[in-house]
Amino acid sequence: MQTRTYAELLSLIQSLSGVVFATLELGRIKALINRRALRAYRSTNYWPRFLKIGEERVVANDVVPYTESGKSSIDTYLRIHVQAPYVTTSVQEYDIMVTADGATLVAGNTAPTAAYVTYKAQLADTYGDGSGESTSIPAEWYQYMAHGTYADYLRAEGQQEKAALADQEADMLLQEEMIRIDEQHTLQLVANRIFTNANMQMRY
Repeated sequence: MQTRTYAELLSLIQSLSGVVFATLELGRIKALINRRALRAYRSTNYWPRFLKIGEERVVANDVVPYTESGKSSIDTYLRIHVQAPYVTTSVQEYDIMVTADGATLVAGNTAPTAAYVTYKAQLADTYGDGSGESTSIPAEWYQYMAHGTYADYLRAEGQQEKAALADQEADMLLQEEMIRIDEQHTLQLVANRIFTNANMQMRY
């Protein structure tokens, strides 16, 4: 998927602010950038970059844990199926309860050893230009992060009215990206839980 660089993001924020940030300010700006990244990430469970559909995961004692070696860590469980979903119609689906251990399957006495999980992967990156930080900014968040960080900067500088206007623009940019998700129809397919006679007859 497309990305922009952290250097490009920082340059855009400086252009919007009309200043070149002093070295002492860069740490604060980085914190504001990552705050906006987390807000974008939390705004929907259906960012294509983080959406994993029907991934086979190990089940232990009727629990699908958050982590499994070699696979992304789970942030949000969306749906869990008995068979690979979205390949055929009327695939059986588990009811689940999410706890600190993971997703507990309502599986009766079947004792499954695997299940097909649709989930939102964790945001593992901290964005920046330092050691261990990611310099690759998701392109779909780029404009929102820039304008949102600019709004936060204005607010910190006591320019509340300008900050409010910049916040409105940032929110509009984020909404535009979320509309794009909706127009791709993935959300309607994954989020909608349609009950049919076939998938309810043997429902766990």
